[in-house]
Amino acid sequence: MDETFGKEHRIFLKKEIDHVFTMKEKVHVFPFLSHISLEPSDKPSFAVLITVPKKRFKKAHDRNRIKRLIRESLRREKAPLLAHAARENLKILFSIVYLWEEIPADDLIEQKIKKLISRICELS
Repeated sequence: MDETFGKEHRIFLKKEIDHVFTMKEKVHVFPFLSHISLEPSDKPSFAVLITVPKKRFKKAHDRNRIKRLIRESLRREKAPLLAHAARENLKILFSIVYLWEEIPADDLIEQKIKKLISRICELS
C-alpha cells in the first residue's frame, strides 16, 4: 500500500475548511477534538486538516513538531480509513485539533490516532 501523505489527503480550500467546522459530528479522543464530514462519493478518499492552537503553544517550532507527529501517525495508519471510505463509498473530511498543553511522545500520538480513526469508522 502507498504510504505517502500528499496534497490529496489535506484540506486546504477555505470552502472545505468552513464545511468541516460547521458539521455537528464531533469525536473527542484526548488530546484531540475532531470535526467530521462524511459525504457520499464515487471516488472514495479522505482529507484532513491539522490544527495546533497558538494560544497553547507560542513557539512555531513546537506547533510544527506536533503537527509533524500527527501527520506521520496518519501516514502510517491511513489504510483502515481508506478501506472504510472505499467500502462505504464515502469522502471523509475531518479536522484534528490538538487540545493538550504538552508536547506528546511519538507512541502516545500513534495510539490516539489509531483510536480516532476507529471512532471515525464507527460513525458511518
